Amino acid sequence: MIRGGLRRLLDELKALGDSITGDALTGLLARHELPMEEMATFVTPSPDTYSRRRVARTDHFEVLVMTWLPGQGSGAHDHAGAISAFKILSGTVRETRFAPARDGLVDFLDTYELHEGEVGLDAGGTIHAVRNDAANETPLVSIHIYAPPLPELRRFTERPGDRAITRAFQRPRVPDAPVVAIIGGGFSGAMVASQLMCKLALTVQPVHVVIVDRQASMAEGAAYRTPHACHVLNVPAANMSAWPDRPNDLLDWTRSQNLPAEAYSFLRRLDYGEYLRAALFSSVARANAQTSIEIRRAEASFVERIGDAGWRIRCSEGGPIEADVLVLATGHGTPADPLRQGWSGSRARYIGDPWASLALTAIEAHESVCLLGTGLTSIDVLQSLARPDRTAPVTALSRRGLLPAAHAPTSLPPLDPRAWLEPLLASGNPSMRRIARAIRREIQAAQAAGRDWRQIMDGLRPHISRIWSALPARARMSFLRHGRAFWDVARHRMAPSVAQSVAGLTHAGLFRTAAARLVKASGDMDGVTLTVRRRGEPATEILRFDWVVNCTGPVVGQGVGFSPVVAGLIEAGCLEADDLGLGVRSTAEGQALAVGRVIDDLIIVGAMRRGDLWESTAVPDLRKLAAQAADTVVRKISALGRQNGVG
Repeated sequence: MIRGGLRRLLDELKALGDSITGDALTGLLARHELPMEEMATFVTPSPDTYSRRRVARTDHFEVLVMTWLPGQGSGAHDHAGAISAFKILSGTVRETRFAPARDGLVDFLDTYELHEGEVGLDAGGTIHAVRNDAANETPLVSIHIYAPPLPELRRFTERPGDRAITRAFQRPRVPDAPVVAIIGGGFSGAMVASQLMCKLALTVQPVHVVIVDRQASMAEGAAYRTPHACHVLNVPAANMSAWPDRPNDLLDWTRSQNLPAEAYSFLRRLDYGEYLRAALFSSVARANAQTSIEIRRAEASFVERIGDAGWRIRCSEGGPIEADVLVLATGHGTPADPLRQGWSGSRARYIGDPWASLALTAIEAHESVCLLGTGLTSIDVLQSLARPDRTAPVTALSRRGLLPAAHAPTSLPPLDPRAWLEPLLASGNPSMRRIARAIRREIQAAQAAGRDWRQIMDGLRPHISRIWSALPARARMSFLRHGRAFWDVARHRMAPSVAQSVAGLTHAGLFRTAAARLVKASGDMDGVTLTVRRRGEPATEILRFDWVVNCTGPVVGQGVGFSPVVAGLIEAGCLEADDLGLGVRSTAEGQALAVGRVIDDLIIVGAMRRGDLWESTAVPDLRKLAAQAADTVVRKISALGRQNGVG
């Protein structure tokens, strides 16, 4: 029940409409008394981490009450540009502020305390951490207003006490040194930079590298940015080294960090993100004395050609960057929006991007949820929602209702497919139908021999790009329309522990799937009404949920998921979309292909090469593509040096 000062606060907030300012928020919080007896409903201490209870959410603001037991706190973060005002209702908060450093980490700036009744404000640019350092059992209770509703909480990485800023991050650019700009700081971008540092260490070539990425912590990307321990890798540790020529690198790193891991362990993704960051810093430390590197924490908004060679990158923050070589490592496109044409009303109860940090924390355990999609993203979201106190069901909905398969409980050797695959590829007619029939035949034979179907799929894994390249365009299109969903179920599998969790939630009645197509949706402040048509049924059905979460993943096909940078380069004739709109065309070495010509100073890495390779999004593929891209960049800058009389 919302009453008293809290009710008056919410009424005044709503009256502000879209004209909310920091001064208005601090004034409201200072003016209204919010006694603890009125707030008791929202004070819910948790032994695991500080709790966040939603009081209200509209299209213009959200109000949360947070409860912090002694010793609980947040990591370094910002609010992605949202205004944040807060008031201490009980206890004392210690707020630590940080300043961004040249190497992408953040350094301690200052710290201070706020006491009961005091109000704080972040106008949109503060990096801070909040903690309850009380020596007694007194909880810290605070009320927070975000305007607009918190788009995401960007986590930053604090500098460890024993890590100084590597010289290459501090070194100014050598005059006339070629500039290599890498757009994207996830796995692909970080590993291209890492490979470059290692390769340049063997030369005296002067180079300046700029990594452009708006995210707060380098190397994590969307996949490894999660702070939740329940999110684990979908591939065993033995196959997840970031280096194609160092297969044991990840396992060696886990031992150095005293992390329990074996070859068939499925590591926490937050640990893997730290591993990638360590790989980047280790490589930068090896850079030659002529190499410098900088991190531009901004979003690349537009790229244009400079004359016949070179690039100018315009960013959301800071001045333009002029580069001699450009590497596009932008990762997956934006999440698809399955309801962009059929939605009406408020979107306050619709989460369009589940990877926006803390987006899911607004969902209460007693609130029903519909997940749009049944792939690995929906499984990750389910793990986040599956708190011990969850009482409301979670429904995952897709056209076929297929969940990912699980990895085998123990490691199984892959079965080499070359004996049957090579003749098929050499026949000159490797249609999708013939390949699918051969795979089913081999699975049946393997099972008859007491083996596992996963061994067939894992044996195919290194050959997928060759198979894809051999297929005619019509067969690829047919696969996308009719076969991809079944392939994804078998190819992109759940870790065994995750599969057990999903089975347990299903048995408890807290999770179910539905094969249905979305027709339309209508949202209000209390939930979302979906109109769906179940598979095989002529009539539509009305379903009501407290929340709807988009788990469809990135757009695949038709080119609708291209970022503004990629779309602009396509329009300028510097990139060319592949025939299926999966990505852009490139040479075998990763150089862009456009309008019948090779653009040798524009290098493509990762998901945008999917049209040519199909398998270009998982670590075993990305690490090879990153090394290949670095080799291509080194050849290009060496040629530039010869042209300029250097080297």
